[in-house]
Amino acid sequence: MKQLKFVILALVCFSFFSFRNVESVTNDSPKVSVIEMTKDILYYINLHRRSIGLQNLRLNDVECSLAVQHSINMASNKTPFGHNGLNDRAKKIAHEIGKVSMVAENVASGDMSAKEVVDGWLHSPGHKRNIETYFTLTGIGVAKNSKGVVYYTQIFTK
Repeated sequence: MKQLKFVILALVCFSFFSFRNVESVTNDSPKVSVIEMTKDILYYINLHRRSIGLQNLRLNDVECSLAVQHSINMASNKTPFGHNGLNDRAKKIAHEIGKVSMVAENVASGDMSAKEVVDGWLHSPGHKRNIETYFTLTGIGVAKNSKGVVYYTQIFTK
């Protein structure tokens, strides 16, 4: 069985600064900062939230880890593109951080900038609703498969 290799583009929570200066290189694209992709997605999400009077989301280590794993699973075809396993991720989050009253998730795929990912979500009613709900924590994960397809996951909790 051929094992696909993955490039993790984004796994950073602000407590993970041991990842500083980590970059990932793919065969046909320039270096992509591991830190910058997640920071940029979070920046554009929070910019929109502030524009409608909502508080910034804070990155959570547990959610980041699960978001990265879900992106990897989609990129490897271990799970189909979508939200399969969200209930399991929600249970893991609650187990690790305590009571969680709401969980939601946005996914996307394609070769996009952070702004393009967020803009795409904002033009989709269900994804936009997740961004505009009174969530407080988030996790963001991005993975690229060997064919260059990029998968994005954002988990939201309150």
